[in-house]
Amino acid sequence: MILVLVALVGLVVIVVVANRADPDPSGHRPQSVFYFAVSFVTITTSIIGSAVVVSALVRLIGSHSGSITDSVARSVVLGGLVTVVGMFLLVTHLRRGLTLARADAEAPSPSRRVGQSYVSAVAFVSVVALLVVTVLSAYLVFAIAGPGVFGSFGGRTSAFRFLIDTVYLGAVACLVLWTHRNLVSPGLSTFGNGFGHSRPDGTPAVAAIPPLDPPA
Repeated sequence: MILVLVALVGLVVIVVVANRADPDPSGHRPQSVFYFAVSFVTITTSIIGSAVVVSALVRLIGSHSGSITDSVARSVVLGGLVTVVGMFLLVTHLRRGLTLARADAEAPSPSRRVGQSYVSAVAFVSVVALLVVTVLSAYLVFAIAGPGVFGSFGGRTSAFRFLIDTVYLGAVACLVLWTHRNLVSPGLSTFGNGFGHSRPDGTPAVAAIPPLDPPA
């Protein structure tokens, strides 16, 4: 639910930035808004679908009944379908959106601005997801180590299942952040990629630090 709410905020940011009253010489801004908005929605649904698959498979850890197995099968099929369809739509629409963003080289470029907003929104959601899953994962480690004190998850087995889910979401958030940070020039500087923005070729631009004079 947190991921869905944050994703809605990111989608609103993309639409608001796209509606700025800037000149659009190429006339590609409406198409860019469509492609990047669909990309944002589909990447969110793909992550949620894959998380449903992982969560369903994790339920098989420990003791379970036959009804649980049937429920897991239904969840895996549904989540897998959502993931596959979402990834197909993501790849096709994101590719076309990036083509427009990189083709409009003139300044200002509304298509490139929409693409930058998409990258920023994806990075924002990824960082918030990392924050949540990091705190939750650390707490789950305590719950596994001391179920008598941190027993709100229903024992070690349940806590271990939740831990696998959160670690998976954290890994996906890192992957999405890493693959999206330099999709549109000038890119984003995140987690040790240098100070300031990235160069147009995708390499981080590190701010020069003036040398210090030796003490007298």
